[in-house]
Amino acid sequence: MKLACVAPGYPYRGGISHFATRLAIELAQRHECRFVNFTRLYPNLLFPGKTQLDTSRSVIKYPSERIIDSIYPPSWRRAGGSLRKWGAEAIIFHWWHPFFGPAFRAVSAGVGSRQVVRIAVCHNVAPHEKGGLWRRAAGFGLASMDGFIVHAQQEASQLDGLIRDNRRIVLFHPVYDVFPDEDLPMADARERLGLNADDKVVLYFGLIRPYKGVEVLLKAMAELKDRVPGIKLLVVGEIYSNRDSILRLVNSLPDGLVRLVDDYVPNEEVSTYFRAADIVALPYLSATQSGIVPIAYRCMRPVIVTRTGGLPDAVIDGESGYLVEPGNARQIAETVRKHFSQSGGVDMSGGITRMLHRLSWKRYADELDRFIRELKDNSPSQG
Repeated sequence: MKLACVAPGYPYRGGISHFATRLAIELAQRHECRFVNFTRLYPNLLFPGKTQLDTSRSVIKYPSERIIDSIYPPSWRRAGGSLRKWGAEAIIFHWWHPFFGPAFRAVSAGVGSRQVVRIAVCHNVAPHEKGGLWRRAAGFGLASMDGFIVHAQQEASQLDGLIRDNRRIVLFHPVYDVFPDEDLPMADARERLGLNADDKVVLYFGLIRPYKGVEVLLKAMAELKDRVPGIKLLVVGEIYSNRDSILRLVNSLPDGLVRLVDDYVPNEEVSTYFRAADIVALPYLSATQSGIVPIAYRCMRPVIVTRTGGLPDAVIDGESGYLVEPGNARQIAETVRKHFSQSGGVDMSGGITRMLHRLSWKRYADELDRFIRELKDNSPSQG
């Protein structure tokens, strides 16, 4: 088939870009695949970070055409017309925020023919921080789609509240295998970061936003400081909000207990942090799914995740990681203590290996292919 992906890709940074790029690479092994990218993603006034661009030395990319300007409607029609002339049979829109709804709807309209299958891969049906008009904006943007892929049952329920009689499948977040040094020995990773061989290292990784519960994890560390000798927490990610609260908590803990890296980590350094850690913590208060768990698994590290959204679906409790309740610092602390009750931590390599097979890109692309063909068979032109 001739498939098109509409999403941010390189030179834009971040999980959506990495996901869309890795999926395009997988699809290109079986189809003719075209990647339509953005000339402008967020207007600078709406972006809370330091830069939207990937400044890594090691880039993750698939050949793309930068056509869509998120705030310039003529570019939306131009992108749709280009895909129509190319003869796209299916278009995969990567959806994560209703801000892009008008652009995606216009691209869809510009393609014209109803024989073209339009699918939204919904990384987040609703935004993490919801404004008053998000529901109307999301419904407007998603209404032009023929089918939807969500990554959690909770997201399917969210979609039901926006689009009646939607056709959807619930898939999973595949394992990231795009970062250098994913098999770096722990000793080498710790040497790069200045950590000791006998440190017991917990890693939080990713942008720091209210729903991610970093403050809860810091409170758990306060309970652990005298209970687990050698415990250290790495908090690695650019702070988007609650900076004063986070710094206050970090400064209240003993020196050396927490290392805060307030920055976006370039691709070539990502695996170093994961391979240096013993376990990766996702203390999220709410979630859809997360790319952090797949990175941890590829680096053969177990996880602690909260029972929210689709996070539990990616964990075999007690085998590839641990499940805890959202907002419960004491339970996180007890889970960390239990993990390190064995020398070197509990060995979860068997469970992680099973999850690596379960969360493959090939399996994801197989399910996507099947869904596209099902939607094509049921399109108006086939009725």
